[in-house]
Amino acid sequence: MKKGLRNSLYVGLAALSLSAFSSMGVNAKTKANHQTKQVQKNVKKTTKTNKVTAEYSPLKVSTDYAYVKPTGIVTMFNKPGRLGNAKVVASKHRMKQLANSNSPKDIFYVYEMAKTNSGLYYAKMVTLGGKYRGWIYAGKNDFSKDLTKIEKGTGVVATSPLRYAKMPKNKKGYHVTSSLWTTPNYSRINSKELDFNKKEYAKDTFKIESAVSNTQGWVYYYVVDEQHPKINGWAFHGGVKSKYVAKKKAPAKKDNKQQKKTPAKKQTNNQPKVDNNDDITDGKTPKNEQPKQANGYTLKFVDQSTAQVVAQQTMGVNDLTNTTNAYPTANTSTIAKYLPKDYGFNQSGNAVFASGNVANGGQAIIYVAKNPTINSVKLNLRIFDNTGAANPVNMNTNGTNSILNAQQELSDMHIMQGSVITTAQIQKVLSDNGLLVVPSTNGSANFAYTDAGLVQGSNPVVNVYYR
Repeated sequence: MKKGLRNSLYVGLAALSLSAFSSMGVNAKTKANHQTKQVQKNVKKTTKTNKVTAEYSPLKVSTDYAYVKPTGIVTMFNKPGRLGNAKVVASKHRMKQLANSNSPKDIFYVYEMAKTNSGLYYAKMVTLGGKYRGWIYAGKNDFSKDLTKIEKGTGVVATSPLRYAKMPKNKKGYHVTSSLWTTPNYSRINSKELDFNKKEYAKDTFKIESAVSNTQGWVYYYVVDEQHPKINGWAFHGGVKSKYVAKKKAPAKKDNKQQKKTPAKKQTNNQPKVDNNDDITDGKTPKNEQPKQANGYTLKFVDQSTAQVVAQQTMGVNDLTNTTNAYPTANTSTIAKYLPKDYGFNQSGNAVFASGNVANGGQAIIYVAKNPTINSVKLNLRIFDNTGAANPVNMNTNGTNSILNAQQELSDMHIMQGSVITTAQIQKVLSDNGLLVVPSTNGSANFAYTDAGLVQGSNPVVNVYYR
């Protein structure tokens, strides 16, 4: 900006010199005023040229892996800070408090990314408790597909709201007195409380299939009603009680005085002390209670309507990768190719329940449903302009026919409702029909990304973006 101002002054001075030769009658005051106006005019023009703009794009990370903790060294604004006139949502001091918090409500969910024309990236996020929502600086790396790409020393760092917890030795015969959730409360952005009448099922017994703990160490069990399998969900461990264990403990107190004279003492010594109450855990990662497959990752497919396992298979950890996820992850994109025949992902809430990183011995529970195939797919081709807005691509007649052919090719794949349309599939049909490059006002634009994903409904719409 200083260089532009200096050049502007040179131009102004040259103009004044010419004016002096042509009109010697102009007084010094008039020359000074003219010089000031000329400088102000050029300063405004230079400022306009250096205006900061931003391009916005949705995050492509699964909701299982789209969580971060603040570092406490950056302020949160209502828009990317470099755009100007940004208002503070949470001060640096408040962000530091959130960084030191163990409350699951203070974990952030990231759902949008912005890149400024100066090459800086910002993340838009909201706390799981819903109190804070805004933009924060995230460095100079594109993190739209992987939050671990966020540059160190910026405003946030990737984290996991859940980790495996210790399973009780006894896994059956429990009574549930707490609410049931689609996912443990404040562990996912879309965690919802299920319609569960505790009194109606008070006499039913439940089995425990999985255990996780959140950032505060609260343990949740995934429970299934043994009499009515359709009743299932995540329950806080304090509301999962075992009357069987309680009855076993009662006589031990009565026989306490006679332990020296009867074999009861040996029996008592052989009973595990830590696990007397099977509904209480210490939140530590178990050594022997995780899936037994030591050399692979297990996918367990459960029919949402019956709560019955319809398929189960174990594969290598590295098999759970694709073009949009270069590192092993358990989500709808990487699991789609393993769906049982005639099944798609359940569409009500999250379909994949995976805690922690994908590793040998781990397991994911995937809820599936028998769904019909789609009727058609509509492709909306959109191109980014200089302001970051995504406008419809103007195609000629041949281009329009190519879009229709691409849409028909997708329909012919017999994609099932509840399954996933992958970016690779979209790229293939675009390539087959010459649509990886489209016309633009500047000549042409190349394929950038698509919002293809979980198929909901019989006529899904997929946006394809070019830049």
